[in-house]
Amino acid sequence: MPTTTCAQCESVLNESPGTAPENRLPCPQCGATSRIYKVLIQDTIEVKSSLSLKARHGTSGKPFLETKSGDSFFHKAQKWVHRVMRIDRDNDHYCETVVDPHTNELIHKCEEPLSKHQGRGNAKKKNV
Repeated sequence: MPTTTCAQCESVLNESPGTAPENRLPCPQCGATSRIYKVLIQDTIEVKSSLSLKARHGTSGKPFLETKSGDSFFHKAQKWVHRVMRIDRDNDHYCETVVDPHTNELIHKCEEPLSKHQGRGNAKKKNV
């Protein structure tokens, strides 16, 4: 709801913002007919972030270590979660945890040899 104030003395006036300038009553404090209309607009912004790392032996080839940590959108539940994932190829190890940041509920945990981690994520077989 907009607030109408006098442009000269800033007194709050009981006047509709739709009042035509020629129909305005003078300000009871200073007599001016110029007005300022104030409207409060408010919103919330939520910032999400994540960090990824890849480590290689030399300048090429598959990384021997990959990690991802941070906010991730969980499509199945249609909500943001905190995800930590680590792929250690040198030690044949895969670990992933997914937690609801609002309730600290563990949504998903997977810890297994990387060689056994198949058919998930990008490794899923595509329907053709």
